[in-house]
Amino acid sequence: MRRAAQPSEYMQLLANALIAGSLAALIAGGLALVYGVLGVFNMALGQLVLFGGYSTWWLHQVVHLPLIPSVLGGLASGALMTWFTFEIFVNPFYKHHRFLPLVTTIAWSMILDGMMLLLFEERPRSILPGLKKTFEIQGARISVEQCILILLTLVALLAFAYVFHRTSFGRKLRAVVQHDSAALSLGINSAVLHRVIFIVSGVFAGAGGIFIGIDQNLSPTFAFPLTIKAYAAIIAGGKGNIWGAIFCAYLIAGLEQVLVGVHWFGAFYVPAGYQQTVALLFIIFFLLLKPSGLFSSQSRTA
Repeated sequence: MRRAAQPSEYMQLLANALIAGSLAALIAGGLALVYGVLGVFNMALGQLVLFGGYSTWWLHQVVHLPLIPSVLGGLASGALMTWFTFEIFVNPFYKHHRFLPLVTTIAWSMILDGMMLLLFEERPRSILPGLKKTFEIQGARISVEQCILILLTLVALLAFAYVFHRTSFGRKLRAVVQHDSAALSLGINSAVLHRVIFIVSGVFAGAGGIFIGIDQNLSPTFAFPLTIKAYAAIIAGGKGNIWGAIFCAYLIAGLEQVLVGVHWFGAFYVPAGYQQTVALLFIIFFLLLKPSGLFSSQSRTA
């Protein structure tokens, strides 16, 4: 006899999707800026995410700094490492051809993988180890830390939205996103903004790594799936559409939870190992049917 799904199970899926989507949105939002402006592929993104997380873990668990200074140190280290990545592995190459950084950042990602394995080994590392206090909302179990992470993610995205849409600096960013050359003709220093955008993406990446280190455990094996999921959100959302990428990050996270969390046809569950295929299928689906993305906008060329 088939067992009917309980409402609490769907609420748990929704809670899990919100947690995973908040993490993906942090990473994809910053990367969408970079991809929208420069049109380059930073394949070391996942490693930069983990670098921010591992830096926070080291400051908190090894140096024994309080959590808040450790988090600020992790964000700063993510920004600095991303700036270094831009100056050495992106800036000298993307002006010659936008696909050259694809090769250089893949090489850099492999170097970072080796460094993290050497420094932190393959053992799981948690910024806040131990059992976390959980409570129940409509049948869904969620921890206090997860609620804080979701709230801080929403605050960060809202703050970014305010800066992006309501400040003069944001107007300059939007001008560069919409048309780099035209922005230069208006006196906007595109070269400086390129660096700023890359550093902002590094802060978001570092925040994603801290999110993982607090909610789960850090592991070097997370790097490639994080990169693929972020680019899946960008492709599905539309090139240069930051909010489209954020929306699709939540959408992909929701589909992942549905794939492995639903008792399909009342007969079987999909093994959790297949969860990572959702992002890959998402990329293939949109490249085949709508390569411009869900929220693409037409830009004038003359």
